[in-house]
Amino acid sequence: MDRYKKLFSNSIVFSVGNLGSKMITFLMVPLYTRFLTTSQYGNSDVISTIVSLLTPILTLSIIEAVFRFALDDESDNGQVLTNGFFISLASFIVFLFVLPFIRNINYGIYIVLLTYASALESTLQQFARGIGKSTLYAATGIVMTVATVLSNLLLIVVMGWQLQGYLASIVVAQFAGMIFLVWRLKAWRYISIKNINLDLAKRMLVYSIPLIPNMVSWWLSNSANKIFISALLGATANGIYAVANKIPSLISVFYSIFTQAWQISAVEEFDSEDVGGFFSTVLAATFSVLFIGVAGLTLFSKILVLLLSTSAYFEAWRVVPWLALAVLFSSISSFLGTVYTSSMKTTALFTTTIVGAIINVVSNLVLIPLLGITGAGVGACISFLVVVLLRIRDSKRFIQLKIQWRIVLTSLLCICLEIGILYTLPGIVGYSLASICALGVFGINSRILFKELKHFFN
Repeated sequence: MDRYKKLFSNSIVFSVGNLGSKMITFLMVPLYTRFLTTSQYGNSDVISTIVSLLTPILTLSIIEAVFRFALDDESDNGQVLTNGFFISLASFIVFLFVLPFIRNINYGIYIVLLTYASALESTLQQFARGIGKSTLYAATGIVMTVATVLSNLLLIVVMGWQLQGYLASIVVAQFAGMIFLVWRLKAWRYISIKNINLDLAKRMLVYSIPLIPNMVSWWLSNSANKIFISALLGATANGIYAVANKIPSLISVFYSIFTQAWQISAVEEFDSEDVGGFFSTVLAATFSVLFIGVAGLTLFSKILVLLLSTSAYFEAWRVVPWLALAVLFSSISSFLGTVYTSSMKTTALFTTTIVGAIINVVSNLVLIPLLGITGAGVGACISFLVVVLLRIRDSKRFIQLKIQWRIVLTSLLCICLEIGILYTLPGIVGYSLASICALGVFGINSRILFKELKHFFN
């Protein structure tokens, strides 16, 4: 199959399986903001942030290695999953040792349970994607979403458990996904003591361990601002920030679906003769879609905040544009990161990510006291922009990428003008001028987007 057709068809498969589940999760935000206080919602976001940090550390990031090695035709799938599964189980040992010490920590049991369940479920799900079972990978997302919604309605709405109900529903969803994957994969056919291969385990760890500092640094760039907001401004401010973060997550939803297909194509095509042209074509289309999305979300940020929450969260709209830009740069840096993972040069990822993490931490310490929660959004935007620039420069060691700088810079200028207008000119005049800027971004990028799509389908 032609590489563009394969990328497109895989994207469709992941979209069918994931888009509905992602949108349902997004639509659950009004329920959370109604039944949880701003403080509780802020705490739930902090707990999710901590779990996202602990999971790669406890599992030695072996989840990523399971996916990458399962893609290789030479690998024994049974050995790959067995090695990954038993290495992931090391987190369970940590769980047993940590259990006596976390009883006095608020929601500590939930943190450990979520980390452990997430590690095992993700290992199975990434294995399914790696061996070509894309529909199963996508179906698992639907199963977990249905389990989340039903348990939310039962535990939060009916039983009134509030934050504990929210956390318990996530645990239920993780175990539902795990059971579904074990059943559909017939995981017992793969996992066996006989399939433990120490040589393969070493190679998998050589690939995965360098990803740990990279993921920790990525966490600092992407999530540490929530910790800083809670510490400097309080849980209520973090609740407002969490609502603001949900709106740009619309862009993340679509990009995360695409990147599931893109990671497969990037690995398969990395050794082709025209790999630079392939990456450049897809990157240009990705830039265009993201710019149009950011311009649209910025224009309707006030309306979206009111639709998804109550008046107590209205100030969240000021953070939305900056977080949308941060998501754009984060998505592009993730795209460029596939250059490193496809070439098995995962160590090189760390350098660029740690710079972004340091900038984000410093920006939070400086900007949050000055600008409040808006400072966290600006800091995230700056840090991811720096990572993008560093990776564009560094990726030239592996492939030749062509960046259409004129379109990129013009689009950024229009979006910054749009933000400035919305900040300073309220009412119809402000919306009219901001709409002109948004239309300008659409006009600039639609031409290049249609050109690249025509290239895709031709």
